[in-house]
Amino acid sequence: MADFGSMLKYLREREGLSQRALASRLGLSVSAICMYETGKRHPRFEDEETIADFFNVDINTLRGRVISEEPVLSAQDKRILNLYHNVPSEVQKAVQTLLKSAQQEP
Repeated sequence: MADFGSMLKYLREREGLSQRALASRLGLSVSAICMYETGKRHPRFEDEETIADFFNVDINTLRGRVISEEPVLSAQDKRILNLYHNVPSEVQKAVQTLLKSAQQEP
């Protein structure tokens, strides 16, 4: 089971953020993010809530206690899905055809 630090690092890297960028977006110091990830310090509950909200996960997942069986989508994945759902059906069918052929390649 993952701990808070490793989950934080995983979520940060999944979003393509540096520690500095995450700290800036959360209003925390870079050293706090570093210490959270290495387990040298634990955040206050309020900061845990802020981090969980930022990554759109619940606190138990952030603490490594529960990992949803639902896939966790990155911001880029969500943008791609949103684009896909807003194009004409002919384009969607073409994308589906491309994806099927890509899956068949060894």
